[in-house]
Amino acid sequence: MKALPLRLLLPAALALLSSACVGAALFGGGPRVLEDMDTWTGWNGAYGRYEPESGGLYYYLSAKQDDTRDEPSDGYFPGLILSRELSGTSWTVDVGADFRLPPGCIKRFSYGIWVGGDAARPSIGNPSGALKLLVQRQNGPSKIFDTFELVLLPGGRQVELPKKLKTLRFERSGSVYTVYYSMNRRDFVAALSVDASSVDAPSQKFFIGGFSSGDPAGAYMRVRNFELNGQEILR
Repeated sequence: MKALPLRLLLPAALALLSSACVGAALFGGGPRVLEDMDTWTGWNGAYGRYEPESGGLYYYLSAKQDDTRDEPSDGYFPGLILSRELSGTSWTVDVGADFRLPPGCIKRFSYGIWVGGDAARPSIGNPSGALKLLVQRQNGPSKIFDTFELVLLPGGRQVELPKKLKTLRFERSGSVYTVYYSMNRRDFVAALSVDASSVDAPSQKFFIGGFSSGDPAGAYMRVRNFELNGQEILR
């Protein structure tokens, strides 16, 4: 099956001048399609890649990609970010994901809810980001780097998540954002809740990004399912 065309971010030269995404991407070429997603390419079209396959959506890391940056610095480069715009003040996003994290350098997959400026690149470090419910699965050269955490930004409140969880649920009800986890895809436990009534930002997105300090040695995140308000987006 021929892959459907992608509308990608402006080339790197223009990325220095604007952080706007030029449009939504429709993923094709496989038995599953990820609809209505924005593709924010890595620097020079490199640094991270994705593949829709029969088992879900695979996100692969590249050496020296960094999801906290919008421009290169200190030898690191902005990496691929996938995002899905969310509408209104009442929604749920359910995500089931697996991770392959071979030993070696620090590798991290980041995903969650990003609230900020309209058409802004949803990197962790983008200055227009007013609220982030950030889930990070990481490993590295020793056991202290092997973590699965939920982080609230700003503020830095951290919640350790079970590494064997099956589903994360992100929910908005009015001004309150809540993250739940489930070990069996049925029963959900609240991990963190925040009242964001003081946050005034026009855009809210679910996003996926990543970081690797060196050769990621085949590390990937596999998104098995992605449900928006109970409707499966991967199909």
